Amino acid sequence: MKIKLYLDIDGVLLRSDRVGETKLIPNIKEFLEYTRKHYNCFWLSTHSRYSAEDVRKYLAPYFKKAGLNCELIGHIKALPWKTLKTEAIDFSSPFIWIDDAPLPSEIEVLREKKREKCLLHLATHITPLRRSRRRLHRFPRDS
Repeated sequence: MKIKLYLDIDGVLLRSDRVGETKLIPNIKEFLEYTRKHYNCFWLSTHSRYSAEDVRKYLAPYFKKAGLNCELIGHIKALPWKTLKTEAIDFSSPFIWIDDAPLPSEIEVLREKKREKCLLHLATHITPLRRSRRRLHRFPRDS
């Protein structure tokens, strides 16, 4: 059984470059292919509150500009939530949540559930793919 991987979008898959232009992270294709193979992936973003189609529409211009097909995100499902992203997390199974700016109240929910180590909190100065890959390799995954 694959571990669940919850992905934020802004600040994780989309980042501002040196001149402030928002772009897909470097090596996004490699990262998404890796997640497709090894994890059961879910969006956990303000853009995904209602549907994966909303995410596809939001990301489509960025993928087009990068010369990539949105099929790369076809394996990632949306989960509904209202106030806190933690409402969508399945705490009964192993997971990793990658986010650049979880709310203090979301971090508190993780603490209460003794799952704060499941959060991969990306600092703004660290390349998301490099940090994610390093952390993801420490977790068991489907072969």
